[in-house]
Amino acid sequence: MISHTMNPCINTNVSLGVDEACLSILNLYYNPVTFYSIAWDAYWGIGVPKGPLPPQSNNSFVISTKYPLHIYYQTFENNRSYDHCHTTYSFKEHGNYQWNVTGDDRCPEVEVLREPSESYLPIFAAFMVYTLLAILWTTSKVMIRVIRGRLSPDNAPDDLDRLQETESTTHPVIRTTRASTRIRSVDTFRGIAILLMIFVNNGGGKYVFFNHSAWYGLTVADLVLPWFAWIMGLTITISKRAELRVTVSRVKIMLHCIRRSLVLILLGLMLNSIKNNSFSDLRFPGVLQLLGVSYFVCSMLETIFMKPHSQDTLLQFGRFASFRDILDSWPQWLVMAVIMTTHTLITFLLPVPNCPKGYFGPGGQYEYRGEYMNCTAGAAGYIDRLIFGNHMYPKPKESIYGDILRYDPEGLMNTISAIFIVYLGVHAGKILLLYYQYNSRVIRWILWAVLTGIIAGNLCHFSTQGGVIPVSKRMMTLSFDLTCSSFAFLLYAILYSLIDCKQVWSGAPFIYAGTNPILLYVGHILTKDLLPWSWNISHPTHASLLAMNLWTTTLWALIAYVLYQKDIIITI
Repeated sequence: MISHTMNPCINTNVSLGVDEACLSILNLYYNPVTFYSIAWDAYWGIGVPKGPLPPQSNNSFVISTKYPLHIYYQTFENNRSYDHCHTTYSFKEHGNYQWNVTGDDRCPEVEVLREPSESYLPIFAAFMVYTLLAILWTTSKVMIRVIRGRLSPDNAPDDLDRLQETESTTHPVIRTTRASTRIRSVDTFRGIAILLMIFVNNGGGKYVFFNHSAWYGLTVADLVLPWFAWIMGLTITISKRAELRVTVSRVKIMLHCIRRSLVLILLGLMLNSIKNNSFSDLRFPGVLQLLGVSYFVCSMLETIFMKPHSQDTLLQFGRFASFRDILDSWPQWLVMAVIMTTHTLITFLLPVPNCPKGYFGPGGQYEYRGEYMNCTAGAAGYIDRLIFGNHMYPKPKESIYGDILRYDPEGLMNTISAIFIVYLGVHAGKILLLYYQYNSRVIRWILWAVLTGIIAGNLCHFSTQGGVIPVSKRMMTLSFDLTCSSFAFLLYAILYSLIDCKQVWSGAPFIYAGTNPILLYVGHILTKDLLPWSWNISHPTHASLLAMNLWTTTLWALIAYVLYQKDIIITI
């Protein structure tokens, strides 16, 4: 419980922080009671004691507004404790609320004494600013074209002018750059993923939905890494088919895959050593390590089994032509089935000491009244702690689940799970290569979006925490893989339609970031706490943090634009 001098609910000279509100509790009961609260997502029968409430007293508490809060109070009579008035309420930032304790069966509702602040207004303002900038940018480009057209000679051309115009039309001069030879929708998709990743890694304005979910469920931040892995899989298909068609030996391609995977892993280890360069507890897993391993597996599979040309006439023109994207790569699908079956069997059947089999939860001292305290992340967490020991993600400082064990969101089991996401992207690339009509491609991407979405929904029972396999980014469960891939198929179908087919959008500004994604990722990690990308805010609010995080993202987008204009593309 916060002291009166530091309690912003009592001392007006102290300000409430981000995602905080005040709750005044009036104890009208003749006995002292204890007030309990806990985030609803973490409630499994017991809450966290916040402080005693003397009889006939009024106490004020600072409460978190990140998640809906489950509150109740407890009395102690005849050597037994009794819970009263279990209520779940969504408190809002900087609001002032009151709750009365009566000691009987009457449970009054939470009253609003002071209206909360409009914490989402900065998001709307930022959206309007970026929309206005986009309109001004588009308008200025149109005006420049019009002005240039008017300044050009508009008199009737003579014979020499006509001859030069005819020659330029017959043999137009086309400036070819490295960027112009790339698939624009792919770079745009990748640019969306990397700019979102930069935004959420820098804090996302401290909004809950711009940060990773506590354990279960799905937020915007949870999508960025799977999307980046998915589009990486799509590019594997394109690059490996191109290399095989120019008669590059498969051995040479394999060596290239090994080299690129090792570079990604090495970069990841270097980034992990920024905050801790002691080898005794250097974190081995990481985002780039996960991408490096999953890239290695999928690229090697494609190098071994992919055909440089479709060699089966029956698959091209026969009755199975509509399924040639699947039949053409049945060995790869067989390997994927083995990988995911093994992953699922380990998750459900591996014995974890003092833990139930098939456990997906965070453990902690509150879930099931602390029975699963040492079961964080189930089999995945157990394997990571066994293999990596201290060389893994540090123990969370704050968790709505209380004190939980160390686990790594990019650990061994999660990396194996990510291989499946990458391969679903590989299959999206197969559709792009094997079908030549716009409708054939888009319809299949949409069908895959529906199929993966339905399977994921059935696995998690279309709920946040339910089902046989719940959706969890922390464990990269199968339902999470399929859900993120469903959105990826749908998003890419839209981008392909708007950019490559209808050509109603150039992909800007995301296309610029998509040409140098690894450079931007490494760069934003290295400069995360440096000017001019970020600075210290003495009294942070959602508005000030959002402005800084958007500026950081915009600055990297501008750097990507300059690199794009200079045709500088750095690959590994």
